[in-house]
Amino acid sequence: MADGVAFEVEFSDRNGRMFESIGLRPEQIIVLHFGLSTPDLKPEMVTA
Repeated sequence: MADGVAFEVEFSDRNGRMFESIGLRPEQIIVLHFGLSTPDLKPEMVTA
């Protein structure tokens, strides 16, 4: 049980058409950040 804490997550395309909607507990979610890339952007490897 999530102690009453849950999130309704909707997956959709860029036109807003929904594919799926599910309820998830906070520990089931990771945050992803989307950013547009430019053609001249060079990939780089980052190590920790």
